[in-house]
Amino acid sequence: MSGSSMQFERLRGWSVPTLLLCACISLPAAAQAPSSTVLSHDDIERALHPPLTRGFHPSRGLSRREQLPASVNLDIQFDYNSSALKKTAAAQLDQLELALRSDALRNDRFLVAGHTDARGNASYNKQLSRQRAETVKQFLVAHGIAAERLSTVGYGSERLLTNDRPYDAQNRRVEIRDLGASSP
Repeated sequence: MSGSSMQFERLRGWSVPTLLLCACISLPAAAQAPSSTVLSHDDIERALHPPLTRGFHPSRGLSRREQLPASVNLDIQFDYNSSALKKTAAAQLDQLELALRSDALRNDRFLVAGHTDARGNASYNKQLSRQRAETVKQFLVAHGIAAERLSTVGYGSERLLTNDRPYDAQNRRVEIRDLGASSP
């Protein structure tokens, strides 16, 4: 029996999750590190303009359900401890710009919200997250999105995505929230 056949025989009967876990453990650390994922403009548009759903109300049957403002979290990279965009951020911001110009979103206003993880001073993090949100707004305005369509806020570490892991990189993000149609 060849070496690979012997290895296969040893793995026979193992569950798929166990095999996947073993494969992940054997990968080098660099291969396991999550890469920055750029959401396409279509993905951003779908997140910010989800289809209306119908809910069932026991006494009235089917009805349109009121939805919360739609939002999407984007992994926009900034220099460490700074509001300066990394060069890699342009790819995500270009996709955001395309989404905001789409037919479904072109008349809407948006909140650009900066978030940090829980490292460091809370007031400093709030200021840094606000500056980062402003930087995103400035990028979009410089690329033709009307400034009056964009508001900014910095939450710092007040609204963590992973409360059980306050220092997780997922908490460092820019959230785009659809505020609805602009006033005529």
